[in-house]
Amino acid sequence: MGDELGRFDYRRLLHRSSRVAPITDMIEVLAQIRAGHFTAGVVLWDDKVVEAAPIIGYMKKQKWTRDRVRNYCNEKGWEIGVIWQMNRSQTG
Repeated sequence: MGDELGRFDYRRLLHRSSRVAPITDMIEVLAQIRAGHFTAGVVLWDDKVVEAAPIIGYMKKQKWTRDRVRNYCNEKGWEIGVIWQMNRSQTG
């Protein structure tokens, strides 16, 4: 990085940092689904399911959207509610 005089080669740093993905904002949501025979959690990033309890794992596997989850729960007569929501940064 530096030469024998201790100078820093900023060109190498700039070249290396240009390959880093930019930081963007996203919304993370933890929601709870309550049915007669189970209660389960689901995590969404930017309205896409990224984590789900095993009983509703198909929502993660099929990459359901927030609207699809909400509509499906309403059709089944299940309750769904947001437990926690935050804006956060991601690289990507």
